[in-house]
Amino acid sequence: MTEIRELTQKYFEDAYQLNVYAFHFEETEDSKERLFNELAYGQTLGSFSDDQLTSALIVFPFEVYYLGTILKMGGIGNVTSYPEVRGKGSVRQLMERALKEMKEQGVVLSYLSPFSYHFYRKFGYEVAFEKRQYDISPDAFGSFKAPEIPVERVLWEEQKEAVKDIYDQKMKGAVGPVKRDDWVWENRIMNSEKRKLALYRDETGAPKGYLSYEFSGENQGNFKINELHALTGRAEKALWEYIGAHAAGFNAFEYTARSDQRLTHLFREADLNPKMVSSMMARIVDMESFLKQFPFRQTENQEFWLEVTDDTAEWNAGLFKLSMSDGNVQVSSAEQPEEKSRYLKASIHTWTQLFMQFKKATDLQFEGSLISSKETAQALQDSLPEGVPELHDYF
Repeated sequence: MTEIRELTQKYFEDAYQLNVYAFHFEETEDSKERLFNELAYGQTLGSFSDDQLTSALIVFPFEVYYLGTILKMGGIGNVTSYPEVRGKGSVRQLMERALKEMKEQGVVLSYLSPFSYHFYRKFGYEVAFEKRQYDISPDAFGSFKAPEIPVERVLWEEQKEAVKDIYDQKMKGAVGPVKRDDWVWENRIMNSEKRKLALYRDETGAPKGYLSYEFSGENQGNFKINELHALTGRAEKALWEYIGAHAAGFNAFEYTARSDQRLTHLFREADLNPKMVSSMMARIVDMESFLKQFPFRQTENQEFWLEVTDDTAEWNAGLFKLSMSDGNVQVSSAEQPEEKSRYLKASIHTWTQLFMQFKKATDLQFEGSLISSKETAQALQDSLPEGVPELHDYF
């Protein structure tokens, strides 16, 4: 008989051996300490068969920025199973339990990194983030000059507050990035001795941009840019000039950017070998609570009826009335639409892509995943703020 339990520290060794087997990583003190920290930070659920742990996952208690609003997000990670139980429904039971507990805790969004997009679509998750990958040749840096104000190489322990502040200022007006707490910074972002930091300050001494990078590949010949966040164009240019100063010593430069971020204004040659890749998935955990917290753009007094289908989280399935008037937004359950011309129907996958700004309502209506008139889809789109989904964390 299968039983779902919350894993306390007494199950740590069982969970560790499951992760070692499933992910094929070497047993070391570092790997054990890393998992111990993750289990202590997140909520871990395990599936037991005959009192033996066979599958598990962790829900990380994150928050994300959404155009000035902060939303609670459950990050799903470390989804593991022994091979002999795969395909027998234990992961589905874990996911259903995780979603239910997230809802009870007031979590409205959930992200995960899929091994298979098709697999996690079964649980209501859909692609919500893309990234633009650049493979930059050293020759492209020919036009770079030394910045007027030198960029400093700094130590994390000495400049962590400046780096955190730059990240928060940059991300608080974005769609979807993690609002990093100290645990995330220490255990996810700056947890490797390979990570190097550079900081740009303006003429007043105020921190305006940072660069996190490392050397990788054969003979450490690749310059990998982990993060580059600048608050001004001058800071951005200075950080790229700092990178360009390394051109003679490296074979390639790797950078992963937001999906709409273009770099041609910074380089002598425009061919930077960009490649668009799908990234992490998301789903709305609690549609009603999410709509109540969503920062709608007030255009005019109007009403919409949003019907949701959700095979995994039954509390989402139904019809919601969305009323906008005098700067206020009200959300309530409804039995049937009062005005059919303002009725829209879609799966939780589609609603997630729409509200995460991954696709526009008119595009979703055109492709058939959003059932509505073209005019209604456009009217709903007009009520949404504008943004591009952006995520710099992985779990």
